[in-house]
Amino acid sequence: MHLAPKTPLPLAIATAVICALVLALPLMMGQRTPETLTATLLTLVFGSLMAAGLAIGSGHMRLPERGWLWFAGLFTTLVILQVLPSMTLARWFGPYPDALWAHPEFNPTHWSPDPGATLRAWAAFVALFAIAWMGHSLPRRLRYWILMAIAGMGLFQALYGLLAHAAGAEYVLGLWERNSTNFVNGTYSNRNLYAAYLALTWPLAVGIWWIRKVPLLGRLPRELKVTGSILCGSIIGAAMMGSVSRLGASAGIFGMLLTLVLWARHRRIIDGAAIWPAYLAATGAVIAAIWYGLTPLAERLLATTGEEVRLEVFAIMLWEFPARWHLHGVGLGGFEAAFRPFQPGHISGWFDYAHNDALQWLIETGVPGILLAGSVVVALLRRGRLTTERISLYAGLAAMCLVALGDFSWHIPGTQVVLAFFVGVLLR
Repeated sequence: MHLAPKTPLPLAIATAVICALVLALPLMMGQRTPETLTATLLTLVFGSLMAAGLAIGSGHMRLPERGWLWFAGLFTTLVILQVLPSMTLARWFGPYPDALWAHPEFNPTHWSPDPGATLRAWAAFVALFAIAWMGHSLPRRLRYWILMAIAGMGLFQALYGLLAHAAGAEYVLGLWERNSTNFVNGTYSNRNLYAAYLALTWPLAVGIWWIRKVPLLGRLPRELKVTGSILCGSIIGAAMMGSVSRLGASAGIFGMLLTLVLWARHRRIIDGAAIWPAYLAATGAVIAAIWYGLTPLAERLLATTGEEVRLEVFAIMLWEFPARWHLHGVGLGGFEAAFRPFQPGHISGWFDYAHNDALQWLIETGVPGILLAGSVVVALLRRGRLTTERISLYAGLAAMCLVALGDFSWHIPGTQVVLAFFVGVLLR
């Protein structure tokens, strides 16, 4: 990495650490077991805190602003109440069916049914909070290095996914056995999580070629920028559709269409970007996907079955969970434990997530969580401004909001680190 001579060394190291997280975490998504999930969480927490500590501790980056500290303080207070040993809180707010209270050996002492999961989720929040603040505060030239790492990892995931699928590779990076070789899924064990990651990074991989002063790319001839933009857009789009993920592919197409609309309507303020390379990139993705094979995705899009279990889980959360749970929440990270007593016998499997991040957030944090999330949305709207960089980030974030309605990508560290950084940048 070549940085300007005036860049303070601690900031350069902190930037390198964030880049390492961006590049490493998606490679660790090849298996979803308690051991691998713990390893990715530890990597995320230690890496983010190390980077923030270097940047802030050296005096080259300021502490979070008052509004950020209020947000973190209120969220942390909610978590403390959820894990505080208190039979009163457990009886008032705990997600325990009435029948359990009559059992002589049942004696809960926490609001959250799984305090360990709540604390792990809070640790992830602290890590993502630090990453978001770095995205908010880092100088532009350092921020661009991280954006390049994100776009580069999106391109790598697409290329590796396509090549591994074409070769019929049965293992992810030679380490974990693939769940299936019938579709493209890169280094992710789950094709839906993989497609969502590509949907998040696709607009940036196309737009980064047209952001002024981006290291290495900013001074390239226009012809190379056009070529790079088209190739990146085509490869990532083809891999995303090759994943055969209906939700992921639909979200990605939505994000790219939003990018094109915003670029077309605001082309006069776009830094050095021409709209037609973006159209060519989107067209190239469709052509590449057709050449690679769109039939499996088309068949799944036309199918009317396959999501009954997921929809039934949503219905249980909305109509069978006690109404008061929607008001105060069951505890951060407590969905799995709260759902177990309501899980019908014909629904098997490991439901650690609800496959609907928006609904799960409501169930776990209630009205307080909705208000906190709403404050972030308000802040994003108040700080809204359109540039080549920000349009790409808005589009990726919009795609992930669509994914949040039917999957759990917002809980995956390889995707979380990118989401947090995007939000931090957009809050500038």
